[in-house]
Amino acid sequence: MTKADFNIPFKGLSTGSHSFDFKVGETFFESFEYFEGTSGKLDVHIDLLKESNLMHLDFHLQGEVSLQCDRCLDRFNYPIEGQFLLIIKFGETFEEESDEVIIFPLTESQIDLRQYFFEYINMLLPLQKIHPDKENGDSGCDPKMIERLTQHSEQKEDPRWEVLKKLKLK
Repeated sequence: MTKADFNIPFKGLSTGSHSFDFKVGETFFESFEYFEGTSGKLDVHIDLLKESNLMHLDFHLQGEVSLQCDRCLDRFNYPIEGQFLLIIKFGETFEEESDEVIIFPLTESQIDLRQYFFEYINMLLPLQKIHPDKENGDSGCDPKMIERLTQHSEQKEDPRWEVLKKLKLK
């Protein structure tokens, strides 16, 4: 994956509607430290509407990512799908007006979308990465790991602490 794989050269585009398709894969996830341990394959479709002084980019992301379960550390596939809007206005310097509106320098001829893909994928990931439950309602986590965690949490407290707990501090 090169930086150019996720660029849209807008300088030569005529006003009106344009469509772009991108494939996000392993090399994309590996290029961001934050995605360590995450992999996946996504299709990103962008409908771009170019006007004389601005562009509307409508992102549609769909695919599946492989996540590590926070509870049992086993891997599972998580489907993601979402739509996001980015409005690009043209001006003197780069500036973010809001989450959806940026000002892009008139001197630029293309936009690198990697950072936007990164942010949009992150917004679609769950805060807690836990296996989905099975159809019968049981946990989808690795039962051996859950049993080991349960045993570890049931271990008795070190008896040396009992003496210290009895001390009363003023």
